[in-house]
Amino acid sequence: MNTIGNRIKKLRKEKKITQKELGKIGNVSDAAVVLWEKDVNIPKLESLQSIAQALGTSVNFIMYGTDTKDDDVEEYRPVTRMLPVLSDVQAGNWTNVQSVSKLDINQWLPAPPNAGKNSFYMVVRGISNYPHFKDGDFICIDPDILLEDVQTGEMIVAQCDGEATFKALVKDYNRMYLQALNPNFQPNILELRENCEYKGKYVGKFEPSKKFI
Repeated sequence: MNTIGNRIKKLRKEKKITQKELGKIGNVSDAAVVLWEKDVNIPKLESLQSIAQALGTSVNFIMYGTDTKDDDVEEYRPVTRMLPVLSDVQAGNWTNVQSVSKLDINQWLPAPPNAGKNSFYMVVRGISNYPHFKDGDFICIDPDILLEDVQTGEMIVAQCDGEATFKALVKDYNRMYLQALNPNFQPNILELRENCEYKGKYVGKFEPSKKFI
């Protein structure tokens, strides 16, 4: 286990994870995993943290073969914490991300600065909050922030009748409701009924690179 590729291969086999499954965890193809294990390529930092967790080890062990990095080895860049992108299908597990199998997660994205330990990403659907949030935006939700700590005007995710909704919370005396940011969207206001379950507060979003010409 004296190379990065050898360490990845041995740990993967010990965990009984296939190359395809590890690629899915690291958001790469199984061919990329083959090249890792042959020491042709080194995993990008965006993949390292995800595969290290799945392999039951640390990034330092994969990179250097030890969990305590020698003082004369200079870290070339800090590792970004990665968060899973969860779908509506996984809605029942939003407040307990650990119960979602890593093999069922298709995408991981870097955490925003305000993300909590159980935060996750969702994808915005529709134009109810346009132009502040567009269809396809990746929003980060923190399920550990209590509803009573959310202020009027802050964005939350709630699940009503089995469907997720992303709106601004409004607290009006003893009444709470959700409001769309797009004034032209109807219905603009949704009551927080008894069958609605609070799932978390919006704490940031992922901005992918854009084409400018």
